[in-house]
Amino acid sequence: MRVGRSGGRPRGRIAFPHSRRKQGVMCSTRRVQLALLALCLGLCGRGAHGWIPRRGRGQAQLTPVAAGNRHLKSHPHASGGGLPHQEAYHSRAVHEHISVPKSFVYVYDMPSKFNTDILDLPTIWHPEQYDIDQVLHKHLTKSPVNTQVGEEAKVFYIPVFLGRYFNAAWQKYSDPSDAWLINKECHGLDEVECWAEKWKVAENRTSDLVREAIAHVRDSHPYWNASGGADHFMVFSYDHGKCEMAKALQFEEFGKMFSVQAYGSLVYRSDAKVQAVDRGDSYQWHGPSTWACYRPDADVLVPVFSPYSRGGIVSPFSGERNISLLMRFDYPLTDGKSLVAHHGHRIRKELMDYWEDNKLEGSDLGLRSTKETEDDMRRSLFCVCPPGNTQDSARVWRAIIFGCIPVTFFRAYDLPFQRHMGLPYSDFVLNIQPDDYQQLNEKIQFFLDNPVRLRYMQEALERHQRLFVWDETGDGGIYTLVEKELALRAQTLGDVKSIMT
Repeated sequence: MRVGRSGGRPRGRIAFPHSRRKQGVMCSTRRVQLALLALCLGLCGRGAHGWIPRRGRGQAQLTPVAAGNRHLKSHPHASGGGLPHQEAYHSRAVHEHISVPKSFVYVYDMPSKFNTDILDLPTIWHPEQYDIDQVLHKHLTKSPVNTQVGEEAKVFYIPVFLGRYFNAAWQKYSDPSDAWLINKECHGLDEVECWAEKWKVAENRTSDLVREAIAHVRDSHPYWNASGGADHFMVFSYDHGKCEMAKALQFEEFGKMFSVQAYGSLVYRSDAKVQAVDRGDSYQWHGPSTWACYRPDADVLVPVFSPYSRGGIVSPFSGERNISLLMRFDYPLTDGKSLVAHHGHRIRKELMDYWEDNKLEGSDLGLRSTKETEDDMRRSLFCVCPPGNTQDSARVWRAIIFGCIPVTFFRAYDLPFQRHMGLPYSDFVLNIQPDDYQQLNEKIQFFLDNPVRLRYMQEALERHQRLFVWDETGDGGIYTLVEKELALRAQTLGDVKSIMT
């Protein structure tokens, strides 16, 4: 028996019906199968595909006790804690069993000020990752899930291009040569205070646009009032989702509307946008109180947008992967954002200092251009994806596409299509708790010294890569998974209402 490298079920696996009565039998059977798999691969001499660096002198090797694969420790609902292995196998194909009905999403035909006019707003800096709102609008308008009849719809989409609007709002005050140089109308404020003031201006202006869009829908159509907005959604494509783009709205103004966004932090505090300076500051999720940046039982999480199609996917087994651990990031002390002590949760700087004193054989650290970084990802085994402005990073999704196992530092975080559709991130993403960052070399060396375990992660990564591209061809990738999430919301609107109390 062996796990095939292509998609589909592992050959020789016993399939039980999804029932609680069989669950215990299935779990124990799965353990036996995994043990037999490891034994078979070991006896047959099947090592991992791709390059495996040798362990150098003085480098840590896990003891048999430490090597019990407890390397993924996190919040129960965060990537890294993820699903237990037997549960991961049980639910790996959950999304495949969700059918998407036709004609159940109504896309409002909004005045052009809310979308197409925004495309003409000038920006100096506007990465494509913030265009989730634009690409989803284009897709949902022409998809078979679209309906022109509001009375037959189950969910309602309010299309507002907030990503570009937000960037244009704060860059109005930027120096033409550098978007990050804010030097206009600061009234004697220093650089940091000026930054904060103009960012708040952008948050307020974007909040006003959201408020206007909701008012237009509420006053011009009957559907919002019928549910209090519980079956309506907007796309909030900036770093902190609706906490950045609808921050000024009162809770009752926002209604029961859910969000499509990339921000899935489960870390709760009174001002959820502000990252903690002290690692001991309440890293727990207590549920929404008066406001929540992310509602786990309602919001739909998606990866940030990237232009890569299925044709851009690189198999983990493609070519020579001669970099054991890639670290392509920096901690620019001259950057105004970095004057705040907690930028990047401080992990970037700590990882850089750690690497200088503990270089792992075959690893590579340094800041490069986007193209150079992506080229290096295509020939790396593991890619470190540290936090930036949020716990998440666009590097995670690019690493997956380029066949490099992401190494993340999520403390408590939901990832796209994980909570409701069971994507088993712990099978192909290595998560390390931020406080345990000095265990990085140990964790990586464990896999380098265990080809069977490395191969397992690479094969799992290869099976799931197609799900992380914004490509409408084939099975639709992210677009199809979004439609499945929306289909789930259409069936569980009662649950959505229940978390609002």
